[in-house]
Amino acid sequence: MKIKLLKKFTSNIRRFSKKNQKVYFLNFLVFLNLLSLFFTACSSQSDRLYQEAYSEIEKGHFRIAIDLLEKAAVSEKDVKKQTKAYVEAARIARFEIQDFDRAIRINRQIILKAAEAKQRFTAQSTVAEIYLENIQNYNQALKEMLILEQLNIGAEEKEKLKFKIAQAQFLSGNSSAALEYLENSLKTPISDKKVILKLKAQILVSLKKFDEALRCYDEIKKIDLDFFTRENLFILMSIVYEEKEDYATALSFLEKNQNSIKDKSYLELRIKRLRERLVNKPLFKGKRK
Repeated sequence: MKIKLLKKFTSNIRRFSKKNQKVYFLNFLVFLNLLSLFFTACSSQSDRLYQEAYSEIEKGHFRIAIDLLEKAAVSEKDVKKQTKAYVEAARIARFEIQDFDRAIRINRQIILKAAEAKQRFTAQSTVAEIYLENIQNYNQALKEMLILEQLNIGAEEKEKLKFKIAQAQFLSGNSSAALEYLENSLKTPISDKKVILKLKAQILVSLKKFDEALRCYDEIKKIDLDFFTRENLFILMSIVYEEKEDYATALSFLEKNQNSIKDKSYLELRIKRLRERLVNKPLFKGKRK
């Protein structure tokens, strides 16, 4: 813009006398300085608001900080800086003050305005996660994830997404669709089979397909015993036996693996419960205590 004005100035200055040329030149310099100050003020306003926001974050004034970050984003002309302000505001809304509706609204601004596809994908993923994990609106979470499924993303991201879709399908009451997603994922070499099998077992238990669920748990134990122990699956597997009313096997399984179960107080309660149920089971021939 300055270059155009200078060209216009040089073309017009020849028409004036030396005295007029000097006045015209001085006035033009003043105009350029004012113009420069105007653009500097516009660009620095968002920076000032951004710095104020971080000052409020350090004080723990998160709601004030979000207001300032949103104002900074609105006044910022640079798309990267604008997105940076929105991302920070969305993070604070979700994790610091747990205002999930506001976090969703801000993430939708990122989806609409961010220049980079990765940032838009992350924002859409975050919206889906908030509905799934925080608000527990599983139907809406599923809608948001199905939008992501249509995008051209990497194979690893696609597998993670399929797992979350299966979770949302299951939690929204569509177990058959959830199992279909999981079966497809299990055929993929890059999938984390133990995590998929854990969810599959949970779904099968809900469908009262106990033997299939037990086979899933057995497979997890073969794949990764540390994961099986860490995820407390010894307890869950015993519960499946109990749901089958096979109390003897459930009790034997817990007693055999008690050294692998960290929560000893809960283990003792379950063993006590199983012994009582076993004694009270019809046709049990042992002695009642």
